[in-house]
Amino acid sequence: SQNTGIDDKDNLAVHSLAAYQNAVNTAAIVSISDKQGNIVFANDLFCTVSKYTRDELIGKNHRIVNSGFHPADFFKKMWSVIAAGKVWHGEVKNKAKDGSIYWVDSTISPIFNNHGDIVQYLSIRTLITDRKELETEKEKLFADLIRKYNELMQFNYIVSHNVKAPINKIIGLVNLLEQECIDSDGSVLILLKYLTETTGALNEVINDVVQILSTGRNPDQKAEEIELKSIVNSVQRTLDKPIVESGAVINIEIIQDTERFISVKSYIHSILYNLFSNAIKYNKKDIPPVISLKARITPAELVFTVEDNGIGINLEKAGADLFGLYKRFNFTKEGKGLGLHMTKTQVQSLGGIIEVESREGIGTKFTVNLPNQK
Repeated sequence: SQNTGIDDKDNLAVHSLAAYQNAVNTAAIVSISDKQGNIVFANDLFCTVSKYTRDELIGKNHRIVNSGFHPADFFKKMWSVIAAGKVWHGEVKNKAKDGSIYWVDSTISPIFNNHGDIVQYLSIRTLITDRKELETEKEKLFADLIRKYNELMQFNYIVSHNVKAPINKIIGLVNLLEQECIDSDGSVLILLKYLTETTGALNEVINDVVQILSTGRNPDQKAEEIELKSIVNSVQRTLDKPIVESGAVINIEIIQDTERFISVKSYIHSILYNLFSNAIKYNKKDIPPVISLKARITPAELVFTVEDNGIGINLEKAGADLFGLYKRFNFTKEGKGLGLHMTKTQVQSLGGIIEVESREGIGTKFTVNLPNQK
């Protein structure tokens, strides 16, 4: 019975080893090479992936699947590592028999005899073709993004310099003509008036384009430590006239759980200015605006809401166009439909998000979440 017990243990070891080998052969490309690098063993997955038969692989060097992608120095360094008795790990681009390309994450380990001499090399590889293709696509997309960004900046330069200059000259010439034609008949003055309005409108559009293209890419917009209360006070001073004229009441509540919050001061000023300005502009007739700012600053983020009692927005109709360029949703009020677009652009430039809740006749609430850029 004692002998039977030993046999059972031996059988268990054999079966376990077979199970391990089967698992490795199923999941990995396995090969064994002699000291010269000639293949002496290739598992089924190696044959399947490389599309070579086992007979075609045995006795051949791994150069049989060399894609030519890697420089000679790449394999020279690999051999220097494994010949020194160390394990080498790297990613290799191979070519199958039919010319198709496949990538493998490869680990090569020396096999030693009882005297400590290297006699063979064991290679275990896993397929990473999908991941490498995604990386390549990502690199192409990034390169294309950089190219388009540079083209956009060139367009911005052209608009801000090459286009604005002649527009400004036209405006100047129109002003001179108005002075020279004071005594002219009415038809000339009417034409000059239309020309003045047209050139002025064109100049505004160009200024808007320059402002939009500049948002989020101006290298002068440095992140710095900000004091939200100070920014809010500055916004209120800037809007002092419309606040007084509308009788607006502004309630402010700021909770600060951290001493330092880092962001772009000019962007936060602009975001608050646009939200406050809209709350005043889109108020109910004969009802003074009531604007509430609630903010909380933590080590991770700044979250604030700007809520008003204005005319509100029909979000079902506005939909995704709410923050669109030149989108207006109330034509009884003045405005170009640029403020909300600029606001969302600046929020996104700071890595944040902006959300809106609104009901017609009740009011609107914007929630802005900005990360601490420390």
